[in-house]
Amino acid sequence: MYEKEGYIHNFLKMSLPHLTPTYEKWAPLIARLIFGGAFLMSAFYKIPGSESYTMQVGMTDAAGLPFASILVTLAFVLEVVAGVCLIIGFHVRTAAAALAVFVLLIALTFYRDLSDMTQFPLFMSCLELIAGLIYVSVYGAQSVAVKTCQLPKGMMRG
Repeated sequence: MYEKEGYIHNFLKMSLPHLTPTYEKWAPLIARLIFGGAFLMSAFYKIPGSESYTMQVGMTDAAGLPFASILVTLAFVLEVVAGVCLIIGFHVRTAAAALAVFVLLIALTFYRDLSDMTQFPLFMSCLELIAGLIYVSVYGAQSVAVKTCQLPKGMMRG
């Protein structure tokens, strides 16, 4: 019976690519590239002095936030620094946690009217992004990174 369980386990590992060591090594990198790239693209629209920066400042001001130009500039800096950290795998856990808090603040500021059917899906997208960032903040870069993080003692991968 034990041999059968081993056979089934090996068969599943060969049949399902997400159970292979190669997948386990490269999947976190792919996810970090997607996350980091998304935040860098978002930062592109906040480059100080650009036309889109002015639009972002206007939307931030319209949401009722004070010091809109300072906030948009700080968002630009956070998105660039944390996005690059995610891509290269440097202080990934800290960058992901900071971005999760940032996205939560964005969701609660700009998409708080959940009865508005244009805001509700955007709010839900923010929650999904936060969930992924929390996951990255717990497990870190894993492999293929400038600085890999060791998981805290007692925490198991997978």
